[in-house]
Amino acid sequence: MLRLTISSQPIKLEYTSQNAQLDQQTILPKLQLETTPATVEIHQSQGELTIDQTPCRYSIGLKNISDFSRDIANQGKQAVLDTIGSIAEDGDRMGAIENKGDSIAQMAADSTIEEPPGITLVPIDAPIIRYEANPVQFNPTPGKINYFVEPGTVNGDYHPGSVDFRITQYPSVQIGVVDVNA
Repeated sequence: MLRLTISSQPIKLEYTSQNAQLDQQTILPKLQLETTPATVEIHQSQGELTIDQTPCRYSIGLKNISDFSRDIANQGKQAVLDTIGSIAEDGDRMGAIENKGDSIAQMAADSTIEEPPGITLVPIDAPIIRYEANPVQFNPTPGKINYFVEPGTVNGDYHPGSVDFRITQYPSVQIGVVDVNA
């Protein structure tokens, strides 16, 4: 009797693999800022204040030389006119012989009687006040921003992965016939 023998040998593989590799280097971006602040120069010269005290002084009798001289001259003229009138009135009184009395004694008595001085309250005039303001002068200077940008970079080095196969044992099939009767 014949017997059939079949033996098989499977394939054997070896493999080596290398992983993919990525090396990266990153350089960060840089931003440099330089600022100049805004400024404002403001200047205002002083205003001019004028106070004229002339009305106040005139109302209490203090006057400048020219006005004082004019007022004294007017008072002198008025005093002369008043004295002339008084003398003419006294002459008329003495000349009135129809009055039976002593006119000279009466004039002497009248000249000794003085009325007490009166007090008169009058307001004092306000001074003349003027103010002249000078305008404000300003000089604005705008601010500035100077900047420099250095962009970042990404440097990469890529090594792809690999797989290597090697056959260490080839497949085989052996078929044999064996005589079993013997």
